[in-house]
Amino acid sequence: MNRLAVRVDDRLRLSGCLLAAGDWPVREQVTKPYQPHRVAEAARRYLALFAHAVAGNWPGDLERQAADFATRASLERFYADTQADWQSAEAQLIRVLARADPAEFLANFFGNLDPAVVVFPNLLYPGRQPVAFAALGQVVLSQPPPPAWGTSPPWGYDERPDEVLAAVAEGLARVMFELALGPHPAALRAGSSRVALAVAVLFLRRAEGPAAADQFMLMEKRARGLPQLPALVEALDGCKGFADVLRLSESAVSQ
Repeated sequence: MNRLAVRVDDRLRLSGCLLAAGDWPVREQVTKPYQPHRVAEAARRYLALFAHAVAGNWPGDLERQAADFATRASLERFYADTQADWQSAEAQLIRVLARADPAEFLANFFGNLDPAVVVFPNLLYPGRQPVAFAALGQVVLSQPPPPAWGTSPPWGYDERPDEVLAAVAEGLARVMFELALGPHPAALRAGSSRVALAVAVLFLRRAEGPAAADQFMLMEKRARGLPQLPALVEALDGCKGFADVLRLSESAVSQ
């Protein structure tokens, strides 16, 4: 059985600080303006003098350079100054994920995979989209807080539990789907994002009820241009394991 944990991780905080010190925040605003979390804003101010550290191409010894950057920028002090925000985010995310266990739910579709499942609250960058990947025997998700409109700061995780539960389920589902595929044709991986989104709708239906799931599905269907999403959700709802999910994915690819 997959077990889910929530914790703050210095490695991801370091990567967020590296992005904050470069031009990533500007790129995000060009893509779609939003108001970053106050921790992200503080990182930009705090690291303004260290922008040269990521201005050029990194040499081959990236790890040493990143560690040197952390030391010279006194990131430990920055982490300490913002520790209350990180602790609050961690506690909020734990409360949200206590409402329903996405790892257990996703195992019904993709099987009980060996990797542990870990979700990291991310108050830095990327500030809009989750980042999910498999590494070091873990399925890892870096989850930013829900963005608000305009110049408002992000919502707390527990202020938008529906959005957070759906985002966590979708991010984890994509990686777990790709891991479960194993040696199957690479073409099937192209459908992993659609499958993950549909599974997230089903998880939200179980966690928060049909009304929350239907609202999320309607919004995502419009935002992502996926008119077939409701049909995919209902088809996945009938799946009894990964073999059924695989057959459904193969059928979608062949159409």
